[in-house]
Amino acid sequence: MTQPAAATLATRGAGPSLFKLVSHLPENRRWRRPADALMVLSRQLTGITPEQNHNTDLAIGTLRFSLFRMHQARITQIASLCRSVTIYGEADVEPPTIPNVQFVPVARGAALAQEWFVLVDSPIFWGALIANVVAEPGGAAGRRLTFDGVLTTDERVVSRAGLLLSLTRGSPAPMVASRDRAAQASHWAQIAFEMANHPERDRHDLLGCLNELPDLQMLLRDRELPQDRLCGDVVEALLLHYEALGSMLYHYEGGQLHAVAASSNMAMAPAAPQSAAFQVVQQGTMVLRQLAPGDADQVLMPEAQSVVAVPVMLGGGLWGVLLAGQSDPDPASSPTADGAVGLATLLARILEQRGVVAAKPANGAAAFPSMGDALADAFGAAAGFPSPTASAPPLPPGFAAPPAPPSAFPPPPPGFAAPPAPPSAFPPPPSFAAPPPPPPALNPAPGAQAAAGGFSLPGWMRPAAVAPAANGATAASPPAPSDGQTYSWPALRARMMSALVNYDQQTAEQIWRETCALYTPELICTELLAPLQIDVGDAWHRGEVSVASEHFTSRFVQTKLLNLLNASSSTTGGPMAVVGCTQGELHEIGAIMLSLFLRWSGFQVVYLGQSVPNSTIEEMIEHLRPQIVALSASTINAANSMAEVGKMIEAMSEPHPIFLCGGIAFQQRPSLRTLIPTGTFPTGDLRSIVNQITKLVHERWG
Repeated sequence: MTQPAAATLATRGAGPSLFKLVSHLPENRRWRRPADALMVLSRQLTGITPEQNHNTDLAIGTLRFSLFRMHQARITQIASLCRSVTIYGEADVEPPTIPNVQFVPVARGAALAQEWFVLVDSPIFWGALIANVVAEPGGAAGRRLTFDGVLTTDERVVSRAGLLLSLTRGSPAPMVASRDRAAQASHWAQIAFEMANHPERDRHDLLGCLNELPDLQMLLRDRELPQDRLCGDVVEALLLHYEALGSMLYHYEGGQLHAVAASSNMAMAPAAPQSAAFQVVQQGTMVLRQLAPGDADQVLMPEAQSVVAVPVMLGGGLWGVLLAGQSDPDPASSPTADGAVGLATLLARILEQRGVVAAKPANGAAAFPSMGDALADAFGAAAGFPSPTASAPPLPPGFAAPPAPPSAFPPPPPGFAAPPAPPSAFPPPPSFAAPPPPPPALNPAPGAQAAAGGFSLPGWMRPAAVAPAANGATAASPPAPSDGQTYSWPALRARMMSALVNYDQQTAEQIWRETCALYTPELICTELLAPLQIDVGDAWHRGEVSVASEHFTSRFVQTKLLNLLNASSSTTGGPMAVVGCTQGELHEIGAIMLSLFLRWSGFQVVYLGQSVPNSTIEEMIEHLRPQIVALSASTINAANSMAEVGKMIEAMSEPHPIFLCGGIAFQQRPSLRTLIPTGTFPTGDLRSIVNQITKLVHERWG
């Protein structure tokens, strides 16, 4: 049986490597464990998949196919429940035939043949276990291997790892169109709970592998922690790790909410009837709410701009509510909401383990129905918008590049694959009306519980079929907009265009907030902002709108794109791309959008803006050493200027960057491409473009 090398990946192994994606992490984020510990961690990750309803993509690296036997029983059990299952390893034996499981051989001595990994990606859970062989002190037995590894929840790492593996197997990377961060937080809390109660917890220091989740570690280190101390640690964890401006934990009993713990910067106080905590009792789901002067929760936490209130459920009953204040006026954009969901889930599991029982709902209190996409539904209900899961149009199967605009407007770049959802940059929602009456109780959805060995979401987060109400009537579905089309893309574009060409900034901002509450930033870019530019440009050419209206619209679109770009963050250690407009080029909307999609796809992006002088390009490349330089041109003069940059880059010493050339000039006049023989002009839809660029970077730099 072929043995993997004992050296680390830094010195041995060629080809794509997942461990390189996390090698930049500090020492306190990494750990060293034997193969037995990795088996436990692998089972925890794959234990999530049975409830994913065919939306999970699972990739496993087993070093070599003969070691797949350690995973085989589990993978055989869950393969039919996944969208795809792919196994990577050295082909030292003939792999078994399992429906819906693809085996991808890797070369002996390749980097992937020295890595143990489990990559799980779905709309409601994503994560990666990535480890590299460092020693084989006991010889040949697979379980005697020792690994340096990382357990990560970072969606950017998961996305980039999926792209690298797609290159290895020669097929497009599966894409996740939208993500539920609340469900993600809940799942990781349950994984942490299972690891803390595993028989091998102490021998392998399993909790030490969760160093990316210090808030959960904080609650799980001491199994004998008294309940009052446990509750105190929950509220303090929100303060320490999730930027909460204050937090309070209430216990629900006798129809009242009694404060049992408050963060160190607050005094304990009862919940006011108008508070978000009581709204949880009334509605049976998480509440996200922007605060106004005089709001009961604003009085409790004067510095807070918004609050999140999360139910703590035990056995389907309400035990209490976790309330936290946030500095961001947009209640859905703060990390506090995700942290509160994870901590509330973990607290519920610990209390259940200790035999604590929740009180039955009082009259007028909701019975905590299944509510679907937790963050989106809670935000949509609070703002008076329809639930995305109920009334938003279905996501398109990919993000095709929009049609070429008229010459007055440079187009967005040809597209990039739908990346993981970036950090929210959404503005605050509109004012909130009084909470709606409690919804009727719903029975749990059939099959809502996970399959054997899996986890399930709390009842208020799980999707469920509407069940008959107690009186025989059918429970009401979430309300749809009165005209049935208010939130479709054509309707949103028409409303936005009408507002902008009439210089109605207030209405445009209102439509923007509504759109942000329903759709992901990628979809907003490709389905609203880019087509809006085209529609206004066409109207200008027809003489239907003025030059001033066109400029007002362009400035609005540009501002929103820059807001998204400034709110996003580059992946440390990812390939570097420098993006801008070539000398003399002032139209930058296409370049900004290119920067966004590159950054969301895992690149480090340096955006240079309009009219980058040719004289600065060479010095910039020498200083940054980027893998990609991408410039945009919409006129013949700008294309000629870009040609000078191409000659400059070609004359530089190797390795010089890949030169990407884009803009309407090359679309309207393809002959201009001959001016830059060393330039790359990517084409196709978003997914193919991202795969092309990733492949180019991989082929040149590995």
